[in-house]
Amino acid sequence: MKILLTLQLELIMYIMKKYLSIYILAAFIAMSIGFTACNDDSDSDTPLDNSAQSAVMINTFSLQPNDSILANLDSVFFSIDLNAARVFNADSLPLGTRIDSLGVNMTFSAVSLAEITMPNENGVDTTFNYLENTSKAVNFSRGFVTLRLKSADEQSQLTYRIYVNVHKMKPDSLAWGDAAWADCPTGLAAPAEIHALEYEGKALCFSANETSGSRAVTANPALNSWTVEPLTFPAGLDINTITAAPGALYAIVNGSELYRSADMGSTWTSLGASMTHIFGAYKNGIAGVRRNDAGNYVYVTYPASTETPVPSYAPVSGTSRSITYVTEWSDEPLMIVMGGQTAAGSLVGDTWGYDGQQWSAISQNPIPGAKDMTLVPYFFFRVANNWVATRQSVLLAFGGTKADGMIGRTVYMSVDRGLHWSKAGDLMQLPSAVPSLSGAEALVFDRTMTSRAASGWNPVELPAIPYWYAKTYMGRGGEKPITEWQCPYIYLFGGKMDTGALNTAVWRGVINRLSFKPLQ
Repeated sequence: MKILLTLQLELIMYIMKKYLSIYILAAFIAMSIGFTACNDDSDSDTPLDNSAQSAVMINTFSLQPNDSILANLDSVFFSIDLNAARVFNADSLPLGTRIDSLGVNMTFSAVSLAEITMPNENGVDTTFNYLENTSKAVNFSRGFVTLRLKSADEQSQLTYRIYVNVHKMKPDSLAWGDAAWADCPTGLAAPAEIHALEYEGKALCFSANETSGSRAVTANPALNSWTVEPLTFPAGLDINTITAAPGALYAIVNGSELYRSADMGSTWTSLGASMTHIFGAYKNGIAGVRRNDAGNYVYVTYPASTETPVPSYAPVSGTSRSITYVTEWSDEPLMIVMGGQTAAGSLVGDTWGYDGQQWSAISQNPIPGAKDMTLVPYFFFRVANNWVATRQSVLLAFGGTKADGMIGRTVYMSVDRGLHWSKAGDLMQLPSAVPSLSGAEALVFDRTMTSRAASGWNPVELPAIPYWYAKTYMGRGGEKPITEWQCPYIYLFGGKMDTGALNTAVWRGVINRLSFKPLQ
């Protein structure tokens, strides 16, 4: 078993046992971008048996500390692939890091020669013996450098390639559109409303006008291939209230009548229950509010449970889509929504949570109030001092109508499930090509990434996101090169623009790092 592969498998098993999540495993694989080209047989010396290989083995490799270049430079982790005779940092250094004068620390077996060769601009290589000058700086800026080791008895030798990889662009930026957009799938020539949701692993896109309705279904929006059918909705059904719960869809008709569909919206049945606003699905039903005979708002569920009054400062309409998750502090799932409008018309910017018993504002620092915001569960990367990147869950919130009637563009981010919010970095703000939207719905689906260009999407003037940055894959030792991998994309549907017009385009976005080709 190859040493590098063994170490990777051990780390993967550790991660799987610790987190039990395929997404964490996918993030571990996707976080590496810098190196994909490998040595072919002609790059290595004559194959060695195990004893000879041990005599010319690199035991450790690291960079020497240099805070003028990068803090904790000596903590950058390097992989040593003895079988392929290469050394590299799988997680690239930050964009702009200088690598033209780096000190290196290496330990070996008892070798008689450790010859480093650096390519120069003028085509003349520079060579020196590391054993005689361990403090000499190495220039990695012109590509890999080679290290030729000769055993103590001078009977064996092996040449390694050493790479110091640096990001070629900001790795954690959110780039909306992926230089593309597509028409929203609808069978209507002039829809007045568009509403999308995920149901049983599929994306559903409903559209309606005063006389007609339509439903588009796909297993993955990335394919831009939808099955579109006409629908006849019950009179007064608001498609923006359609909510997915296990085994059924729910919607509000005529402002307060609760309806249910068990066939993805083809037919609807009245439940004889009342709701004026649906927060979202909770367990096997839904949670919302209704206005009682006294004119007061109360929290309700379907199937019905005890009704409780809605506080005057709590939203009764205009909340974001809901997100439900289980925490380590509770046996019950927690459903959260963002923003909304109170009964008195005030706008709120809190995160509100529901645990099956009661509602409460859980955010410690609410964002500016808005109604009909877009809330997205997604991912970002944290980089520790040892320069190992870890993919983590994050909530993104943006859009919605503010108190002045304008639609917000600021993207806010929470890394603790809505408890704390902060303005996202400049590179995660909406690009100018994406309109300001209120009431838009965001779905997250994995897209199968390949080296081929995606079809069915129209290019826009946005910075292109490369699928990978390294050289063309060369392959090694009978392994097939990676040609496809999964990448979570955000797809933004519907919503009203500043002009009041309906957004009829589908915009998609991705965190750059997640679109990179995995390391092999």
